[in-house]
Amino acid sequence: MIRKKHPDVLRVVEYVLEKASQNEAFSVQSATKSKELNRLSRHQLARIMRDICLDPKDDGSLARYTTVDNTNADNTFCHWQLNANAYFSYLSYKSVQTAKKALWISVAALAVAITGFIF
Repeated sequence: MIRKKHPDVLRVVEYVLEKASQNEAFSVQSATKSKELNRLSRHQLARIMRDICLDPKDDGSLARYTTVDNTNADNTFCHWQLNANAYFSYLSYKSVQTAKKALWISVAALAVAITGFIF
């Protein structure tokens, strides 16, 4: 689930992963019109995608399809994928989030156990 409170880069990573899992093509322009990324401008989204995505087609297609100018190349629909660094960074982020939840659950369980033991 893509949350609007998340930082822009995280929202874009989750958007790319969601679209890839659904085998859905999208363009920079179409993504900026989506409800998940509606606050991002074409320039912001293109800059982020250049940092986190692989070439969607041939060599150089990443730069070509993330260039915002009068040629409208950023409206080319492609099947986008994260680069290895972005993907593994996202997995690390998710594991930390899961560990935080597990910690809070274990603290709550410990508190219930101690309360039960005392009374």
